[in-house]
Amino acid sequence: MKNIICSFLLAIILSSCALSTATTFYSMSRGKIDIPQKETYSVVYQANFGDGLMADMAYTTESGKQTELKEINGAWERTVTLKSGTHVRLTTFATAKHKSKGEYKILVDGKVVSEYVLSGRKLEYTFAFDLP
Repeated sequence: MKNIICSFLLAIILSSCALSTATTFYSMSRGKIDIPQKETYSVVYQANFGDGLMADMAYTTESGKQTELKEINGAWERTVTLKSGTHVRLTTFATAKHKSKGEYKILVDGKVVSEYVLSGRKLEYTFAFDLP
């Protein structure tokens, strides 16, 4: 009986250690968003990486291709004009030595299409959609 209890406690301790290093993530591919169709759209990417978070990220540029940024911290924002039918994607991976918070928002012509908050030591956020 004593061995069973010790084994159970050890399993709990090891699983909590594994959880403390786990990545907190959010990922969604939304498909075509529901906004009126027009020739171009103003897309605003926003991210705010809390204390100690350092992020690598990629986002869709005006050319319709992904561009990568390294070692971003604090508040970050980028506005791009994208053509109708463009596949839009924002991906971030942030790490910190202690638990911190990352806030993410994407707007299309002023309308919020994604808004999310993650917290932890490793944060991964991906959001993709198609413009009409």
